[in-house]
Amino acid sequence: MSDHTRLPILLASDFPIFRESLKAHFEATSDIELVACANSKDELMPLLEAHRPKLVLLDLNLDCNELCSLLDAIHRNKDVSSLIMSDEVESSHVIEWLRHGANGVVPRRTSPELLTKSITTVSAGHFWVSRLMITDFVTMIRQGGTAAPSKTPDTNRIQTSDTDVSRFGLTRREGQIIGALVDGQTNKDIAETFGISEYTVKHHLTSVYDKLGVYNRVELVLFAINNGICNATGNLVPSAS
Repeated sequence: MSDHTRLPILLASDFPIFRESLKAHFEATSDIELVACANSKDELMPLLEAHRPKLVLLDLNLDCNELCSLLDAIHRNKDVSSLIMSDEVESSHVIEWLRHGANGVVPRRTSPELLTKSITTVSAGHFWVSRLMITDFVTMIRQGGTAAPSKTPDTNRIQTSDTDVSRFGLTRREGQIIGALVDGQTNKDIAETFGISEYTVKHHLTSVYDKLGVYNRVELVLFAINNGICNATGNLVPSAS
């Protein structure tokens, strides 16, 4: 990838050793350009204004409320994505960060390859969170809250009204798998439920992602509920006809 197409990112980290390790990784990554590095929360906003990166990678020692306030400032009238690096956080905190504009959370122990993938995924407008958080999203929806982040998948090309799965070009089996996913089942659970292999489950999900224009399980769950494919209990919404 040539320099003018490299993804400009800003790193904010107050962990010196880890910060230097990240900088070295980005210097060796052809797809990403580290345009600035903030050593503290206070340095972040001026650098953001000066360099206008496409993504901010946050690795700061802040409590949940402080990080939410910082995310509000980052995303206030700014066309920028944000990805948080954090380990062993509560699901409720992650959901709050998403509500305040974050596009995802990646563990500090992740591999260099997966870190690069998470950055490019988020910069493309998608979300990046653990598969385990699907259950937490669905639980919040069932309890009457909303787990939907402030930025939702692009659904302009799909009619957003109550409809049966066929209107989205989905097969009956794909609809059933979406329902199981919304119900919090893992790929292994889904395979056992329908008597198919995990490979087949992955194949169906790949097909669903392509048909609905979503990128991962989080976006699929939100899309299915918000567009009437499934309700919050995982049951298929019947056709209005």
